[in-house]
Amino acid sequence: MKKIIISCIIIITSLIIIISLTNKKENKTTQENYYQNQISVEELKNNLSNQEEKFIYFYQTDCHYCKKVSPIIVPMSKKMNLNMEVLNLQDQKEGWKEFKIEGTPTIIHYKYGKEINRIEGEYPKEEFEKWFKNNSK
Repeated sequence: MKKIIISCIIIITSLIIIISLTNKKENKTTQENYYQNQISVEELKNNLSNQEEKFIYFYQTDCHYCKKVSPIIVPMSKKMNLNMEVLNLQDQKEGWKEFKIEGTPTIIHYKYGKEINRIEGEYPKEEFEKWFKNNSK
């Protein structure tokens, strides 16, 4: 009888571990999808010198606010047909000074090679939607 109980406990524990690992892997994959459209500091500087219009999302992978905002703004920008690119300031530290970033998350709208507007920090979905609409005219 003890062998049956021990076997059941082992099987249940194994199932719980497998389910937990699967969920963590799915969450990580989803999170990484928000940061696919990468741009480097050099590429951005080059694009700006070519007078290109851009929306750039400056973030850090360990930023608590970025983790909350990314699932909102990345799909929203796609839905609004805005080609928003992302720049990881954790990997490209020169971006802080180069683009005068004070904190993350920060989204900057560039047009004719110059900054037109920016939004910094965490806001409700409606605020980001309003900002994108006002800057995509």
